[in-house]
Amino acid sequence: MTIDSIDDILPFVEKPSRYLGSEINTIRKDLDRAKLRFALAFPDLYEIGTSHFGMQILYHILNANPDIAAERVFAPASDMEALLRSSGQALFSLESRKAIRHFDIIGFSLLYELNYTNILTILELGQIPFLAAERTIDQPLIIAGGPCTCNPEPIAEFFDAIVVGDGENVVVEMSGVWLRWKEEIRADKESLLKRWSQIEGVYIPSFFEAHIDDRGIQTVSPRYSDYTNVRRAVVSDLDKLPFPEKPIVPFGKPVHDRLRLEVARGCTRGCRFCQAGMIYRPVRERSPQHLLSMSVRSIAATGYEDISLLSLSTGDYGCIIPLMEGLMTRFASDNVAVSLPSLRAGTLTPELMGLIKKVRKTGFTIAPEAGSQRLRDVINKNITEKEIIDTIKDAFNMGWQVIKLYFMIGLPTETTDDLKALVDLVKKLRKIKGPGARRGKINVSVATFIPKSHTPFQWAGQISLAESRSKINRLHDQLRLPGIQFKWQNPEVSRLEGLWARGDRRLSRLLI
Repeated sequence: MTIDSIDDILPFVEKPSRYLGSEINTIRKDLDRAKLRFALAFPDLYEIGTSHFGMQILYHILNANPDIAAERVFAPASDMEALLRSSGQALFSLESRKAIRHFDIIGFSLLYELNYTNILTILELGQIPFLAAERTIDQPLIIAGGPCTCNPEPIAEFFDAIVVGDGENVVVEMSGVWLRWKEEIRADKESLLKRWSQIEGVYIPSFFEAHIDDRGIQTVSPRYSDYTNVRRAVVSDLDKLPFPEKPIVPFGKPVHDRLRLEVARGCTRGCRFCQAGMIYRPVRERSPQHLLSMSVRSIAATGYEDISLLSLSTGDYGCIIPLMEGLMTRFASDNVAVSLPSLRAGTLTPELMGLIKKVRKTGFTIAPEAGSQRLRDVINKNITEKEIIDTIKDAFNMGWQVIKLYFMIGLPTETTDDLKALVDLVKKLRKIKGPGARRGKINVSVATFIPKSHTPFQWAGQISLAESRSKINRLHDQLRLPGIQFKWQNPEVSRLEGLWARGDRRLSRLLI
């Protein structure tokens, strides 16, 4: 087989639609006329990355500038990866099919530690050196943002700059600085990085030297006296942020095939294990009027039949009932349903359930996290067993047939009594019946607690693989009952995630 271009490869891959780049609402610009060529990279498959709301936002913001052309690139599936390697073709962006090594900046969205290997896959397939210190001024600048950057050290050596916090305004500032640098001097990379370091929220790893002390703990010391720490970037007013009212409608079946509306950022609850609840503070909400107007324009531009209201705890959004009433009034006749993916027992009221089911019953997940009230108090998950039971009762009574429950094992101070309480709680919920004495189905998902940086539990230990397997097997055996489906996260996966969540720069070489 002779391969001279990307078009020659597409007939031989499983899902060529992943690589076409011609979806509805894509933005195509002439790269030769753009002053800044910016590749937005997501280190996972197209189906996952194209569902990431943050990437859609950045794509919209960057392309609003006539001097910037922003295009997308995802980690290829294994069949495409093999064909790129065997043919010598470089990894390319979707919109123009240009090799990503010809872009000026490549910006990675880092949502999950176990995607880190795909950072290197993208760089290697793009024929770009891994380490920032090895890249010349003629090669792309590699930057990153996303929740994983709250501990950037395990991947610090790969990036020229890392954005900590809300990225919408930062990426505009960084792009503006690059454009001025290019016009003025473009003498060397160091001069650009110095300018970037003055932007709030930008971490330049090469401007800090890592040291390992006698205990094996890493510390960093600044190279410049005027750049000694990095403050997280925080957007104060979500209503003033640009919003992608014409999001790209993916080919194929993405993991989230619906219109996404971010109603709020941040969470008031302060669960002691939850990194997102800490790093996205303070709580900021969009106005219901703004959300309604955005939804009307976005539904018209996409044709979606589902709207998902995004937040760390959507039921805590201050105007949830007026917003739901407005959405139902506008969209119920068009059979557009609304889902609230992240809900807290106690906030899912019968009134809210009634609004949700007006079009069709969308799924929801309740996260008790722990089985006993004692352990829920330890982790600051301030919901009672009564609130959990009442929420499930209301859901089954109103016609829901499947409820998902999420628990963690290995939480600090957990005992065998806490695990017994978890089993007892699920068994109580299993007995709840809906109309016609019909029992609903309960899906139980269990994962091992992973201590994350910047949380109250960041210094807590993570249980061993043997202990994790033992607890999961015990729960699985005791919940092997009709009407209960039990799922769990692989303990080895949890162990790796814990390592990368709290690690330091020594892990960069391990990743390679």
